[in-house]
Amino acid sequence: AFAVESPRPNIVFMLADDLGWGDVGWHGSEIKTPHLDKLANAGARLESFYVQPVCSPTRAALLTGRYPIRHGLQTGVVRPWAQYGLPLDEQTLAQGLKSAGYATAIVGKWHLGHFRPEYLPTRRGFDHQYGHYNGAIDYNTHDRDGGFDWHRDDKVNRDEGYSTHLIADESVRIVEKYAGKQPFFLYVPFNAVHSPHQVPASYMEAYGNLKGERRNYAGMLAALDEAVGKIVSAVEQAGVREQTLFVFSSDNGGPQPGVITSNGKLRAGKSTHYEGGVRVAAFATWDGKIPAGSSVTEPLHMVDWYPTLLNLVGAKVEQKRPLDGLD
Repeated sequence: AFAVESPRPNIVFMLADDLGWGDVGWHGSEIKTPHLDKLANAGARLESFYVQPVCSPTRAALLTGRYPIRHGLQTGVVRPWAQYGLPLDEQTLAQGLKSAGYATAIVGKWHLGHFRPEYLPTRRGFDHQYGHYNGAIDYNTHDRDGGFDWHRDDKVNRDEGYSTHLIADESVRIVEKYAGKQPFFLYVPFNAVHSPHQVPASYMEAYGNLKGERRNYAGMLAALDEAVGKIVSAVEQAGVREQTLFVFSSDNGGPQPGVITSNGKLRAGKSTHYEGGVRVAAFATWDGKIPAGSSVTEPLHMVDWYPTLLNLVGAKVEQKRPLDGLD
């Protein structure tokens, strides 16, 4: 009976890559992020939200509810051609949500292993996969280290275009496919704003005052912000905004703060355990459920989303491993 009574909102979980804490409007950024600001201000800004210092560990924490030291993914990222990944005995958030009747999709960067088919997203609880397996791919050619890395449902896909645009368009398709028909979990891990710092020139026009890579980065963030706006608009046009929980975070703090990114008042950046490496810009928005304009200052960690979301939707999951996350 509990599963029937529990709310089953659509869950749109958006993850930026290497976004600086100080590079969002609500933290006083010189880079404009109007779509992110609007969505953040419609819900709760998570002002003490913590992640891991680099990419793959944070993704593993989200998808398992367990600190990555538990499964060997604590220290580094999964490299191209690496012969390991998120261990197969770890139950993913997507698998848990599927058990509650959710359609599940990952659109963007996986980064949790791809050396054998059973490690790929469609074997780890995702009905749909679109995007890339590795970090730091070329945004236009979709290559990394001499390998082509763009896939749909874990088969090579030759869609051409700037990856942030492709990720936005596919996310819109997923929303249109499921909205109003089945609750959906749309996980959107952008490769933006991670290097290489590539972006169509039009996005940089407003930032002539910025120099070098910082200007490229500003343009990339403008494109990411536009993509977020497109996804939100698709949810609204489908008439399911009030039934949709949006979550946004970065996977770690900004690299090279003061040169390319800004972590604001926080010390240091990516790859460190100082605040600039592990405390990130994040928010959660759900109209009518989370008070607009609110902020949460208690410390939260990426592992907390796993039990929070599974309990929220009434997922009945046999948990093989002890969780570190708290609801």
